[in-house]
Amino acid sequence: MVVNSISLAERLGYTPDAKLLLISCGNLGCSHASNVAVYEALRSGVATSASLMVPCPWAREAASNYRGETVGVELTVNAPFDNYRWGPLTQTPSLLDGDGGFPRTPQDLWDHADVDEVARECRMQIERASLWGFDVTHLGISLNALVPRPEFFDVYLHLAKEFSLPFRLTGDEYSFGFPFRKIAAEHGVLFPDEVFTLRHPSPAESFEAILADLPTGVSEILIHPSLDTPEQRALDPAWQNNFAEHELASHNAATKELLNSSGVKLIDYGTIRKAQRI
Repeated sequence: MVVNSISLAERLGYTPDAKLLLISCGNLGCSHASNVAVYEALRSGVATSASLMVPCPWAREAASNYRGETVGVELTVNAPFDNYRWGPLTQTPSLLDGDGGFPRTPQDLWDHADVDEVARECRMQIERASLWGFDVTHLGISLNALVPRPEFFDVYLHLAKEFSLPFRLTGDEYSFGFPFRKIAAEHGVLFPDEVFTLRHPSPAESFEAILADLPTGVSEILIHPSLDTPEQRALDPAWQNNFAEHELASHNAATKELLNSSGVKLIDYGTIRKAQRI
């Protein structure tokens, strides 16, 4: 297949020098505190998209509060927390660690998971989100667990093609040892040109710095907002960072003013999905 030579921005109907930005929330479904914060960021803040972790215990609550926002599926084949666990929908043996949950790290996944079982689990997650009523707009991967290994990346790519969805790609092709971005482009799957995360303990300064140096094309800032609750503090070692990102994305007027003055155009993954399906 011949790679389309025009940029993603042009595919979306913009000029090649346009600066387009998605602000995406991860961890929808991970906890009640995450659900409330993500929907606040989408409905009254600056976020444009979110990703649902279907196997997590609070995913069904996230579905019950869905109101048509731009939500994709964050394919989840790890459970990184020590004291808060979740496991596969399919109960596939190679995706279970010693205490009955997903492997805690991507390395554990790569060492033990069967590729076919990973594919079956990830497909089930997309289908379950659709069954719950989500109009799935894109795919992402918790902990970026599938991209670094070609055999698992093939699963990710095949699902994006099967469901005609764009996806998020992060990581370095040189470090991973294969040209995963080129492969995705050759198969007609669309993805943002750049993906950024905020640095802590000063996410507001990091956000401003990213905007100041934002490249042309389509960029994405990935955040993980949550409320500050006793349960969230107990389950997530990064709760302070996530609460700071919630404040930045939902309750900071300066964030909206900065975006309005930046010349950046906010878009969502639904726009990219539409372009992929043309």
